[in-house]
Parts: sequence; C-alpha cells; structure tokens
Amino acid sequence: MTMILVILLIVTGLAYLSQRESMKYTQTDGRKHWDIFLILLIIFLVLFAGLRTAYNDTANYAKGFQNSVTIREFLSDSDNLDLLHNPLFYGFQALIRTFTDNTSVFFIICALVVNILNVRFIKRNTDTQDFAMSMFLYVTLGTLMLSLAAQKQSLAMSVLTLALTQLFDKHYVKYYIIVFIAGLIHSYAWLFLFLPLLDCKPWTIRTYILLLGTIIIMNTFEGTIMTIIEVADQIGKNVSIDEVFDGNRMNIFRVLVYAMIPLATLIFKKMLDEQLERKECIFIQMCIISLMFMMMGTMNGANMFGRSANYFEMGMICVMPVMIRKLFTKKSAFIVFVISILCFSSFYLYDSKNFNIEYRHKTITQFIQEVI
Repeated sequence: MTMILVILLIVTGLAYLSQRESMKYTQTDGRKHWDIFLILLIIFLVLFAGLRTAYNDTANYAKGFQNSVTIREFLSDSDNLDLLHNPLFYGFQALIRTFTDNTSVFFIICALVVNILNVRFIKRNTDTQDFAMSMFLYVTLGTLMLSLAAQKQSLAMSVLTLALTQLFDKHYVKYYIIVFIAGLIHSYAWLFLFLPLLDCKPWTIRTYILLLGTIIIMNTFEGTIMTIIEVADQIGKNVSIDEVFDGNRMNIFRVLVYAMIPLATLIFKKMLDEQLERKECIFIQMCIISLMFMMMGTMNGANMFGRSANYFEMGMICVMPVMIRKLFTKKSAFIVFVISILCFSSFYLYDSKNFNIEYRHKTITQFIQEVI
C-alpha cells in the first residue's frame, strides 16, 4: 500500500507544482515557459512504467518482444499485415527489436509515447486550475496502471488523444484517419469511429438511443453477443467465446464510479445545458459510453467490456473537475473536491490492493549498465 500511495503523491504533487507554474505565467506575461515540473512528471511516469519487470501482462509482452522478428522479416510476411490483427503494434515492436533485444528499451519507448501524449492532452484540455485534479484521476481511475498492464491498448488510447483534438476542431477527415491508425495498434480503438455520432448535448435523443441499445443487449446478452462474434469471425476478426463468457462480472463498485458523471449530468441537465461547451459535451458522452460498457460487463465478460470502457475514460479525467466547478459554488465545490479525493483514493487503494505483490522493477543504474 505504501508504494501506490507514494506514486499517487508524486504524480499529484508534480502536477500541482506544474499547475502553479502555469497559473503564475498566465497571470503575468502570458508567455510560454519551460515547465520543469511537467517534464519531471513525464520522466517519473516513463521510468515507472518503462523499468517494470513484472506486473499483470508484462511477462507476456516481454516474451512477445523477445520472440519478435526484425522489421524486414515482419514486412516480408503478408500475414503480418492483416488489418484486424494489430499490424501497427507488431510492426512497431519489430522495428525496435531490429535494433535491440533489451525489453526495458521497448517498454520505455512505449511509455514515452503513452505518457507524453496523455499528459499533453490532459494539460491542454483541462482548466489551468484543474490539472492536478485530472492527473489525480489519471492515477486513481486506473489509467496509469492500465499502461503497465495492457501495452497495445494503452498505445492505441494515447494515439486516440490526437484524434480527439481533431474532433474538437471539426477536422473530421483527420479524425477518422487517426482513429483508423489507432485501430491498427489495437482493434478496440475503432469504437471511436462512432463517437462523432454523439457530438451533441448529453442526454438528448442520441444518448437515450445508446442507453436503450445497451439495455436491449443486456436483456438478450447471450444471443446478441454470439451474433456479434459470428459476424466478427466472418470478417476475419477472431473473438474468443471464452473471453466474453468467462463467468467474470463487473464489480458494482467500479460501475458506480463510472456512473458518477453520467448521473450528475442527467440530474442537473437543465442547469448544465446552457453552460456546457462542445468539448465538455463530448467528454460527458465519453463518460456515458464508458458506463454503458461497464453495465454490459455486469452480465459477463468483465475484462473485455472493462477494457472497452477504458478507451473512453479520458472523458471523466478531463471533465470531472470542471463539472464540479459548474455545479457548485466556490465554497461547496471545495467540499465536493475533498469528498471526491477521499472516494477516489479509496477506490484506488481497493483496485490496486495486489500491486505491491505483482509489481517489480529494475533500477535506473541496472538499466544504464544493460544498455552501455
């Protein structure tokens, strides 16, 4: 427990110091300056993820990297270029394997891509005063730990932050190109192909159609999912039946965490409608999509539906602080922030209870000795 608390304090503390720097320069000359605390934050996140030797699927990714062919061999086999089998991830892996067999180098390069893109996106899409809270959520919600457990998915999710930026600017062609590229890293990223359909105020007719569809799937779960699996098989995407019907159901505690923003925006819809900006509406819709996947996970296939929900959790990370400020006065918002911090910290401790047992890492000195 000590380690996960230290990680949370370091990330939140550096984010808070970065936030103070940004606020200071915004209030003075408004010019951009080197943010040493932001750089230190990214370095810490990269080393934390990149130097790991054991945690969740780390061993499988390490083995996959060690067994990878060189980029020349990879490109020479047309089977490796199947669009539904994550060719961009395995090609990226093969490219790095061409130059080194050091697994930590591979993990560090992946961590650089993931954390630079994610932190950059959070920094640019939250109010200056909310950056620390959003990074706190980045850790407590589990997004950081996911980057240690699911390498392919985390890379795809970080690339999707670039797509979201294009969606905010209504550059739809660029948006779909980036989503397509992300899907070549991990196929679940193609779920974002449908996100522009929810580019509207939350809890309007489109949102209710999504909710109705979710309820129908939950009530016809086995038949509907088997049909989807059959269709996937026909187009060449093999989905394991055991992965869906594995008997694991989503923990209701986790579902309730993901329900916070959707329920709040539904209850206070009239108050929020006039205040919400377009970007905030998209973030809220992402929160609702996450909740829909979590709800389906209560039926079966908790891991698969949980991973699908993870793709949209950047919405909660970015929008929750601003929702609190919009819904409450300054004094009451402070109380709500304190309660939120306590609740999410409790969820984080519960969700990461086995972290100290599973996580292992090498030191920076050991890594340097390996690469020299």
